[in-house]
Amino acid sequence: MRIKELTYKWMNWSVSELQFDKVNLIVGKNAVGKSRTIGVLNLLVDIILQRKEASLYDSVVYRIVFSVDDDSELIYEFTFANGLVVFESLKDNKGREYIFRNPNQTKLYGELVNPPSNKLAISVRRDVVTYPHIEDIFIWAEQYSCIQFNAILPSVVNGISPTNMMPYRESLVSMFEFLDETAHCGIIKDMNDLGYSIEKLDVTKLTNLKILNVKEKGVSMVLWEDALSTGMLRALYLIIFVYYISARGEKGRTFVIDDFCEGVDYDRAIKLGKYLYQYCLANGIQLVAASNDNFLMDVVDVKYWNILQRNGDAVTAINIHNNPALFEKFDFTGLSNFDLFSSDFIARYKK
Repeated sequence: MRIKELTYKWMNWSVSELQFDKVNLIVGKNAVGKSRTIGVLNLLVDIILQRKEASLYDSVVYRIVFSVDDDSELIYEFTFANGLVVFESLKDNKGREYIFRNPNQTKLYGELVNPPSNKLAISVRRDVVTYPHIEDIFIWAEQYSCIQFNAILPSVVNGISPTNMMPYRESLVSMFEFLDETAHCGIIKDMNDLGYSIEKLDVTKLTNLKILNVKEKGVSMVLWEDALSTGMLRALYLIIFVYYISARGEKGRTFVIDDFCEGVDYDRAIKLGKYLYQYCLANGIQLVAASNDNFLMDVVDVKYWNILQRNGDAVTAINIHNNPALFEKFDFTGLSNFDLFSSDFIARYKK
């Protein structure tokens, strides 16, 4: 299952018309709300898994469409006001209703129930057999992961995750050790394809710590992970991570990256972008990346873009689903992908 559409409102701030595909790129000018939009996804997962109390966020409104398979969707909506759930709904695209809740009553699969007024019904009624659609949403949330790309630094990769949204909280070393020798060879090959001449990767055990060693071709000194360049470390971390989540056999997971390709040079940004999008498409991982990297934009097909625009507190997305004619016209301009973002093409089209 993957997320297909998202609408969100908190107080006066709103995000609307986000539509997601199997892989996605969120772009927009500085301060338009890219990282905040990633935060909206993270908060949704935290609320579903009860890691954060939604009742603390007054006037929160979510509407999410999940794609279950090619012709089946789940539409989940909820609203908090004054710390209480005032609306909750779960239905499918064929008109079947599984949850309906208002201030007066709650119906769960046709049965009247009485969940706590400050808790979502899906959070207190899990049953794989009786409530399978609720379980689908929980599995999606449990398999969701988000990485802050520019937070991948030597000080955090070993023992502390560069994000608070990793489902397993493993370090770089523990993820590497989880993988078999075939995967280790694949990681080395992929790093070489990116332009990093790695000959060998292994782990050194110190008294109270394990360190990933990196041996480069033609270099006598073996480098510990904290001696790698920032760009090399981030590329290595990302490749090990996608091998790791693939090895866990969790198909249909959603993987989110904020500030993707930050700190990576031109040549590696192009190669890393191509690599990750192709890998996720091939391995059934839904990718949602946010970036302003022009090199990355030029290698990700614009059909996967959400271009954010902000008018005061309202953020809206332009994408091929809600503006197909705009994208069709852009195809005939001969401009680069980055020009769609940086030029006045969209403004001229809207006039």
